Amino acid sequence: MYRALWNFITRYTDNSHAVSVFLPLMIVGWTVAGILAGLAVCAITGADIMQSLANLVCAGGYAGLILGLFGGCLFLFRIDV
Repeated sequence: MYRALWNFITRYTDNSHAVSVFLPLMIVGWTVAGILAGLAVCAITGADIMQSLANLVCAGGYAGLILGLFGGCLFLFRIDV
């Protein structure tokens, strides 16, 4: 997934700007994925979404930070931009 997104971004931008587009997209993408996964779990278990909203946003933020930012940085470090 990281490689496909990187190839898509570098197809339309140069490498100096690609990093500035890649990392925010990774952060936002993983944050949205974390929140949607939490909403799915709430829907399956029947939990009240409004009471779990703070936990959902926190889980989405951690997913964006750990998987998006740190994962994206490790990917960029590995491909040696």
